[in-house]
Amino acid sequence: MIDSYIYIIDGLIFFCTGLLLLYLFVMAVASHFKHITYPKAQKTYRCAILVPEGSLLPEIYKEESYEFITYSDLYQAINSLDQEHYDLVLFLSHTASALSPQFLDKIYNAYDAGIQAVQLHTVIENHKGFRNHFCAIREEIKNSLCRAGNTQFGLSSYLLGTNMVIDLKWLQKNMKSSKTNIERKLFRQNIYIDYLPDVIVYCQSAPVCPYRKRIRKTTSYLLPSIFEGNWSFCNRIVQQLIPSPLKLCIFVSIWTLLITIYNWTLSFGWWIALFGLLITYSLAIPDYLVEDKKKKKHSIWRKKHLNNELKKTPA
Repeated sequence: MIDSYIYIIDGLIFFCTGLLLLYLFVMAVASHFKHITYPKAQKTYRCAILVPEGSLLPEIYKEESYEFITYSDLYQAINSLDQEHYDLVLFLSHTASALSPQFLDKIYNAYDAGIQAVQLHTVIENHKGFRNHFCAIREEIKNSLCRAGNTQFGLSSYLLGTNMVIDLKWLQKNMKSSKTNIERKLFRQNIYIDYLPDVIVYCQSAPVCPYRKRIRKTTSYLLPSIFEGNWSFCNRIVQQLIPSPLKLCIFVSIWTLLITIYNWTLSFGWWIALFGLLITYSLAIPDYLVEDKKKKKHSIWRKKHLNNELKKTPA
């Protein structure tokens, strides 16, 4: 009797894990395809770049044409911007230390093509030591699975909450307070959020995401978004419910070992699933983070666009 229950539970968990693994693998592979290149903007746009007080970017780029605005209160800073003077507003993290070449030009090209919201590529510059290296890997996995992978299927990107660009008129109309969840507003209005992997913001450490997970509130939007056909929001909710790479690997590893001890003939599928999970996450990690003591190890699936951009911008 107990054996029957164990077989049923194991089969159910394996089925769910298999579906999740297939989903992640498809997203990881899709993230390696080249992102759409927008044509050159036909109009001239202006972007207000908001940085927290104490940021060194205004001093570093004082000879550039960037319009930096420092703030202590983000909500007040946004509402103080003149719509006649600015078209876009760019939020930069307090840990941002450098920007990639042709930074604003690529943003303007996307905006001219009708994109109202853009998530930029956050690269953690300091990945020395195990903790920093792990944080950098975690962020790049999110970039691959939840941003680059999404946009390849026409789905909106996952917003980080910083290092992002949004249309100023829409923002001032929809941001009612400093606690407004901008990402949720965009998804509920079915506004497409693009991800530009070649537009890089280099940060000293991982930015803090202001959108904390509220599982109960998140799942409450699932059924309405399905009935409305808002597949970007459905996909975002599903991704928000997926365990982190570390937690998922730990769970699958422990379950595989337990099943192997209980009945090794049932464990073959789990060992394949574990191996597939590791392969999937390895596909989501760009080459610059896969290093050896003597030289870099290049993966089979190379992200050439990212490697080229990283070479252009000095550390």
